[in-house]
Amino acid sequence: MRGSRSIVHNLGILTAAQITAQLLNVWVLVFLADRLGAHWFGVVQVGVAFLAYALTTAEWGMFALGVREISRLDAPAEVLRYARTHTGLVALQAVVILATGLVVLPRLPFWSADPWVFVLYLLAVLPQVFNFTWIAVGLERIPWVGAVKTLHSLAYAAMVLLLLDPLVDGTGVPAQRWVPVLFLAAMSLANLFIGLAARRWFGHAVVPAAPPWPEARRRWRETASMGANAVVMRILRNIDLIVLGILATPAVAGNYAAASRMIFLLVVAIEVLWNALLPRLSRLAVRDPSEFRRSFNLYLGFVVAGLLPLAVGGNLTGPDLIDLLYSGEYGQAGPVFRVLAVSYSCLAVAMFLGNTLVATGRQGAYFPPLVVTAVISVTLTAVLVPRHGAVGASWGMFAAHVTLAVILIAINRRLFVRRLGWLLLMLLPAATLMGLTVRAADNWHVVLRIGLGALVYLALAALPLRWYRNRQLAERQQVRP
Repeated sequence: MRGSRSIVHNLGILTAAQITAQLLNVWVLVFLADRLGAHWFGVVQVGVAFLAYALTTAEWGMFALGVREISRLDAPAEVLRYARTHTGLVALQAVVILATGLVVLPRLPFWSADPWVFVLYLLAVLPQVFNFTWIAVGLERIPWVGAVKTLHSLAYAAMVLLLLDPLVDGTGVPAQRWVPVLFLAAMSLANLFIGLAARRWFGHAVVPAAPPWPEARRRWRETASMGANAVVMRILRNIDLIVLGILATPAVAGNYAAASRMIFLLVVAIEVLWNALLPRLSRLAVRDPSEFRRSFNLYLGFVVAGLLPLAVGGNLTGPDLIDLLYSGEYGQAGPVFRVLAVSYSCLAVAMFLGNTLVATGRQGAYFPPLVVTAVISVTLTAVLVPRHGAVGASWGMFAAHVTLAVILIAINRRLFVRRLGWLLLMLLPAATLMGLTVRAADNWHVVLRIGLGALVYLALAALPLRWYRNRQLAERQQVRP
């Protein structure tokens, strides 16, 4: 029943699916920015930001707990029983959040822009109940996770690109209201796909059921810190857009979103990575702590190696990339992109380290630094947005993301090996020469500059990464009998 593919295979599947999904998402993002204009694009993106809070709160750490606990179950009947009762708890939480959201939303300043946009996005908490990708992750059926992600993005892209204008013309309902409707339709289609797959795995549908009260209380105790961590982490992801929606015009929020939604792919990439790593690292943390530490350092080394050129390249080419993708209406997005390229790279590292605490059952240690840095992000964005607009919001998030990464590095310091530090030192010349190359080719087309910089970095980083991988694997072989 459980998938038996290697981590490399699982990561390959998820990477291919994520690249496909994100290319589709970027296409849709650029289309909507042009179709809606900065004002309504900003309203929709504030709605998406509010949606993210609603989904995170409604899920409240249940998916992460489900992955961890299903990964330790073997009997299919036990997994099905767990999945049904877990879904029942998620359904209850979704209803509570839906009711709460309908009370809170009308009291927020951006509500008056178009109430239907925010209500429609809030309704997404209901189909999220039947998003069974967490079951597939727990069972390590990663190809199904990749298929669902691709299907969701493909369906949403097709609907937006092919149906949005005909729906607006045929009904007279404005485009900004159809966007969340199409999002809900794509989400429901992806859920149907994974729901049918789960029925095939178990021989029965995963129907929500109420667990015994003591078991429900146990799971809520387990997810108390996970849920709180997720909600506070959400502040570190997109409180900037909420603040802009309150303190700035929708057009300013639209400019910010044009940049932030592009660079946010770094954060999504780390989430995808952990979909593949969490089940096995959770088991290793319990059964083989030494192997867990080796695996942690191996994967972290490659994560940092991937984020380093993205941070440097994004900072150097951000304005040109924005100009290539968007119209002149989004001129403020370029400077924002430059800051967030570095900022979200730091957040991605922090998320990797924070998820490591979840995998080892130390999620309680994740919460205090999240709270501290969330306060920093809210305070600084609230102070800087009225004075500096979108760029001020990006610098507020930068300060919070860097602080979180530094704190989590300190918390996880006992896991690091000296070899990881040597790898980072060897990668710095590669990143430096890549940056110099990109700057020297300043008159070239931005796509050629990015491609040339990537080639330089890959050529110079390949040897250190190979050395690091071989040393880590050699150490693993030495300790095996």
